[in-house]
Amino acid sequence: MIRTLFKSDLNQLLEIEKLVHVTPWTEDTFKTCFNSGYVGWVIELDKKIIGFIIISLTADECHILNLCVVHEFQHQGWGWRLLENALIHAKQKGISIAYLEVRKSNTRAISLYRGMQFQLIGQRKNYYPTEAGNEDALIFALDLREA
Repeated sequence: MIRTLFKSDLNQLLEIEKLVHVTPWTEDTFKTCFNSGYVGWVIELDKKIIGFIIISLTADECHILNLCVVHEFQHQGWGWRLLENALIHAKQKGISIAYLEVRKSNTRAISLYRGMQFQLIGQRKNYYPTEAGNEDALIFALDLREA
């Protein structure tokens, strides 16, 4: 079930972040998102969150800030559903373009984004911290007027 993300989901979001990401978001990062009015959704199975997405919306842009699915539920379409839900929401708000950054090494996520017709538009050098230094980010965009 997809439902709106709530501040009360924070502990579960932090758990998922620690399991999935090399450099997980902190509690303060999530709180900043909540306080900034960003929106998000979760996938909940048996009252447990298995994935989430958080986006920011401006006058005409949607920025996918975080999309995360627990490892054992990846490759089952949950990330697709979350992203599709967020893009439909943005489109309904009159947003014309969606952006995101992804680690260059995250081939699973890149495959998802390409499958949803996102186009590679750039790269940020040394954008993501890693245990061994930094990693480049690929920047993708999707024209929502054509999607």
